[in-house]
Amino acid sequence: MKIGIIGAIEEEVRLLMEEIEVLSEETIGMRTYYTGNLFGKQVILVYSRCGKVAAASTVTTLIGHFGVDLVLFTGVAGGGNPERKIGDVVVGGKLLQHDMDSSGIPGALRFEIPLLKKIYFEAEPALLAKAVESAGYYIKNQMHKEIDVSLLQEFDITVPAVVVGTIATGDQFISDRNKINTLNSQIDDLQCVEMEGAAIAQVCYEYGVDFVVFRVISDNADENAHYNIKRFLEKTASYLTQGIIKQFVRELE
Repeated sequence: MKIGIIGAIEEEVRLLMEEIEVLSEETIGMRTYYTGNLFGKQVILVYSRCGKVAAASTVTTLIGHFGVDLVLFTGVAGGGNPERKIGDVVVGGKLLQHDMDSSGIPGALRFEIPLLKKIYFEAEPALLAKAVESAGYYIKNQMHKEIDVSLLQEFDITVPAVVVGTIATGDQFISDRNKINTLNSQIDDLQCVEMEGAAIAQVCYEYGVDFVVFRVISDNADENAHYNIKRFLEKTASYLTQGIIKQFVRELE
């Protein structure tokens, strides 16, 4: 199995780079793809940069040029559910593009992808189960060993929840509670909002490649989001994102 691993920004994959035995690197489309080994599996690691176009371009290269069989996306996200707290992990059971609106086309629905006639892109159930198991294992057995207790206390992180739910993607950094409330009224089981996941999922769907999207809640997508995401990324999120991916890859057969 050949596994593609993507983070939108460098901090989300920086620690993974230290774990991989890098054998080669190749720059395509202004992105550097690192091929190597992780727990006996061949992986290609890359950070895509932010947004749907960047994510779609990156995953298309992973599939078309490198021939990956599975795509893992990891990174942070804003909370889309009032129950989500900073540090919680969301595994994308369903992903949609919240800024897609072709409802002006006769017969089309809000959020529906034109011509595909799909609103949601769904991950494979067995992979979702393994993803939840991997995240839970890291939180229980490794998180407190790798992240300083003072940082966990700063963000009021004790035992993060791991949930499977809907991830909403759009080319917007949301820092407006009113916007989140509106999306919650429109989207079933919304758990978080971000800028890449559904684009990755759509490309994988079109190419018939499995995918899993992991998101760690970094902020509440409210007026404090700009502060929280920067601090959380620098000090805490990178350990969660790399730890969960490492455990997932370790357990793959």
